[in-house]
Formats: sequence, C-alpha cells, structure tokens
Amino acid sequence: MLSRSSEFRPTQAWLTEVCRGISADKAPPELSVVATDVPGEPGDITLYFRFEGGRCVEARLLQGRATSRYTLSARYEDLLKIMEGSLSPFAAVPLGRLKVERGTLGELAEYMPLALEIVEAARRSARMFSANP
Repeated sequence: MLSRSSEFRPTQAWLTEVCRGISADKAPPELSVVATDVPGEPGDITLYFRFEGGRCVEARLLQGRATSRYTLSARYEDLLKIMEGSLSPFAAVPLGRLKVERGTLGELAEYMPLALEIVEAARRSARMFSANP
C-alpha cells in the first residue's frame, strides 16, 4: 500500500507515467494538486497536469505550491489514501480532506470522470514510486 511508509515520494517518472494513463471525455486545460504536510520535505509539492482534448499532454512535479485554473489540495497522507483507494476523492471533499482552492466545486463536477481516471492511473503507475535518496 502506498501510505504504509512515509518515505515514498512521487517522482517525475511516476507522474509522467500517470499522465500517459489519463484519457477522459472532458478535462480542464490544466489542474494542480498540492500536497501539504509532506514528510521529509521543507514545504508543499504540486502535481501539475495540462490537458488537450481530454488527454494529459504534460505533467510536472513541482516543489512548493503552484496554482492553475483549478487547484486542489490535501495532506500528503490523504492524497496517498485517495490514490490507493482507501479514501474516495468524492468523499474526501465534504470531509475536508481534499480542498478546492481555485475554481468551484460546481465547475469541477463536470470533471468527475477525470478524477477517477487520475486515481486509476496513479494506482496503475504506483510501481514508479521511489524513495528519496
């Protein structure tokens, strides 16, 4: 399971693999997911995605907090739980464990299938997780 060890971190290679696995009927031009309270990190990390025609065409792992038209944030451990399937992204919002920082929940509602695609792609690509040296 992804969250069993706080020593695991997403890598650029993992995020690129996640991006390759995302294809949805609808996607915003860009989406940022900010992870807070990352063990062993001095600050936040951001998973940035850019989409064209529903396909992910770029993904970047950024140090710090980066925003885009739509920005979500969550504690790192909660993001891992979402990716491993023990916390639904849809349940995480009303529980306050996944927050909409930019955009509105109403705007993001049309991208619900995309959220599931991202979670599934992250789960399929979990083998790309690596520990920081």
